[in-house]
Amino acid sequence: MTEESVQKKTKSSFKIRVWSAMIFGPVVLIALYAGGLPFTLMMAAAAGIGVYEWGKMVLSGQKHRAVLMLFGIAYIGFSIGIMVWLRNFSDYGLYNTLTLLLIVWTSDIFAYFTGKTIGGPKLAPKISPKKTWAGFIGSSVGAGIVATGLTCPLALEKWDVTTIGNMSWTGYAAMGFILAMFGQAGDLFISIVKRYYKVKDTGTLIPGHGGILDRIDALLLVALLFGILVILLK
Repeated sequence: MTEESVQKKTKSSFKIRVWSAMIFGPVVLIALYAGGLPFTLMMAAAAGIGVYEWGKMVLSGQKHRAVLMLFGIAYIGFSIGIMVWLRNFSDYGLYNTLTLLLIVWTSDIFAYFTGKTIGGPKLAPKISPKKTWAGFIGSSVGAGIVATGLTCPLALEKWDVTTIGNMSWTGYAAMGFILAMFGQAGDLFISIVKRYYKVKDTGTLIPGHGGILDRIDALLLVALLFGILVILLK
């Protein structure tokens, strides 16, 4: 494959990813804003599909492991449950859940563009060949910036909310920076499992992104940590 054809393929893949995000993004945001049953049903569907994709992957071939299957069910189920609790039953549920999603989404976007633009040494070439250290650092910087923006006094006053544990903007900047790192770790964890089972994507539900697990791999781990943080600082 020539360099020109590789570039065309990359551009085509990027366009598909953008269109998918434009279609699925509003659906997620509408359910998030509505909260209650709509959000719960959406997250239940995500959990069900995620568990199905996980089971299809780890029970394939001769390398299936019952313990790994049970771990996946618990990991996905508990992370999704945390998000449902966060939105529907915690104080300032909409604000906190939006904070969680924006940190993860921004982390992913900054990782993609800084990795593509700067390039450089690979983060984990044997696990995820496309990831770079530049993308890893850019991911955390972007998430830190967005988390800082969410502490804007005017926005907090308008929404009538407070930050987690009344943290200052510096605390939120550090939180976003660190959570983005764990998001990258969650992404790599799913990549390790996929590579072990020789699977490129966990599914084909979302064009350009793969399956549900391919899309929420970072979110699962970050949601667990973010939920624990909300509980501890309540």
